[in-house]
Amino acid sequence: MSENDQTKPEDSMREIRIVRLNTDKTQRLIGSETLYQVYFELSESPPIEWRIVFEQEWKSMNVGAPLSLQDASVSRAFLVLHCPLNEVAARLPVLKKAVVSTNISYKKYVVARAAEETTRENFWKDERRTVDDVAKSLHFD
Repeated sequence: MSENDQTKPEDSMREIRIVRLNTDKTQRLIGSETLYQVYFELSESPPIEWRIVFEQEWKSMNVGAPLSLQDASVSRAFLVLHCPLNEVAARLPVLKKAVVSTNISYKKYVVARAAEETTRENFWKDERRTVDDVAKSLHFD
């Protein structure tokens, strides 16, 4: 198989997208008059590594913002934002930007992990080849 025929790790990863606001799950936080848990559906449930990267990206994009606006997390196939309902439209572009940035960073992570795995496999193959060569050079009665 030629190098051009091989699928690159980053090519097989689908990008996560925000697809809609889930009105059934969105509800006011208990004990608050204004803050809501706003549930945005994602195109798929992202892997744990993607979720970790998202939280880092989100925090870096909201440095200095009030704590109530910094609270966003991923729960299964949902992105959950805590904010007043009248701020959802203003926060959505920032959420979308965080998701795009997360996809880019996660793709780099996937590529780096694949390269590390290839290096480990090559090391193992070289070691096995060396052992095999030694075994072949031995003569037993």
